[in-house]
Amino acid sequence: MLLIILMATTIQDILTQISQGISQHTDTPILDAQVLVAHILGKPRAWVLAHPEAQIKGDQYKKIIQASEHLEHGEPLPYVIGSWEFFGLDFYLTPAVLIPRPETELIVEFAIKWLQDHPNQRKVIDVGTGSGCIGISLAMSIPDLTVLMTDISPNALNIAQVNAHKFGLTRRLEFKATDLLDGIVGRFDLICANLPYIPSHNLNELVVSDWEPRLALNGGENGTELIARLLYQARGCLTPGGLLLLEIESSQGVEVKNLAHTHFPAAKVEILNDLSGQNRCLKISSSHLLVHICQRKEWLSAQEQGIYISYSLNQEGFIHCSQPQQILQVANTFYRGVSELVLCWIDPGKVTSEIKWEVVDEAIFPHIYGPINLDSVISVTDFIPDEDGTYRMIELPG
Repeated sequence: MLLIILMATTIQDILTQISQGISQHTDTPILDAQVLVAHILGKPRAWVLAHPEAQIKGDQYKKIIQASEHLEHGEPLPYVIGSWEFFGLDFYLTPAVLIPRPETELIVEFAIKWLQDHPNQRKVIDVGTGSGCIGISLAMSIPDLTVLMTDISPNALNIAQVNAHKFGLTRRLEFKATDLLDGIVGRFDLICANLPYIPSHNLNELVVSDWEPRLALNGGENGTELIARLLYQARGCLTPGGLLLLEIESSQGVEVKNLAHTHFPAAKVEILNDLSGQNRCLKISSSHLLVHICQRKEWLSAQEQGIYISYSLNQEGFIHCSQPQQILQVANTFYRGVSELVLCWIDPGKVTSEIKWEVVDEAIFPHIYGPINLDSVISVTDFIPDEDGTYRMIELPG
C-alpha cells in the first residue's frame, strides 16, 4: 500500500486509497472504506459521505492507515473495527465468534412475531449463542423475556456476556458453557439456534474459515451432525405448543425437514426461505398435547368406569405421560412386545388432576397426579410397531 505522506489528507482521498487497496478482498470496497473511516472518526457514515473535503490529521490518520492494512491482508472488517450491526444493534465482536449475517435476522423476526402472539410463553434458550446476537435481539424486543444463552466455547460466551452488559440485559439473561443442550434441565417455550452447518471437507475451500472460528463453522461430515444432535436433545426440552427455530444451509432443507419429522413426529415442520428465496430456517411448532401409552383393554375399561386410573397411579402416585416427540423413545424402551397398544392424546388444559413436569434420565416428562378425566382425552389412536417390533411411526389425532 502506498502511504500518503502528507501531514493531512481529505476524507475523499483516504476513502479512495482504502477502497483501491482492499478491492480484491471484498465485494463492497467503497462501503467498507466508508464504514472503517466513520468508525475511527466516531462519526455516522452519512457524515463521512457529506464531508469529503474534511481533513484527517494526527492519530486518527495513523489509526485509519493501520486498520486499512489489516483489511488489505484479508481480515474481515467487523474484526478490524471490533463491532458489527445486527437487527439494528451494534454488537461487540472478536475472532472468537462468528460475524452476524443478515440472513440470521430471519430467526429473530419469526421469533419476535411468535412471542408477540404467545404472551404467556417467555422462556427462551439460544443454543450456540456466539456473540449473543439472537438472544440479545429477542430480549431487546420483548421486555419480559428471559433467555438462557449457551455455547461450547467459553471465549464466545465471554463475548456474549460483554454484549449483554452493553445493552443492560444482565438481569434477564443467563449463560452456560455447554455442548448444545448437554446438562440443560428444564423446559423452554422457544429454542433458537444458529449452529455450524458447513461440511468438514468444504471448510478448506472457504475464505471464511481463514478468519472465523472453525468450531462455529464445522457441521461435521455432511454438515448436519450438530443439527441432528440438537433435534434429538430438544425433544425433552421444548414445551408443548413451543417453537424451535434453527438456521440451515440452503441445500439442507429436505434432509433437515426429514430429521425434524423423525424427532418431532407430531409437530408441524416447515422450511422458511430468506429474501433471496433460499431455504434458510427450520421451524418446528410442537403439539400442545400430552400422550399416554396404554393397552387397548385399559382404555376400554376406563370408558366403562368413566375415568382412567392406571397401574402406576396406584403404585407410584402418578400416571406417566410424555410429549409427542418423546413417545417413540419411550415405547421402544419400555413397551416392546406389549400387545395392542394405543395412544391417548390429552389436552392438558382439560385435565382436572395436577400435572407436574419432572426430570427423568435428564429429560422432562409430564406426570399426572390423579385420575385422568375422559373429557380431557381428545383422541385415541392405534400404536403399531414395524415387523421387527420397533415403533417408528405414530398415528396423529384427526
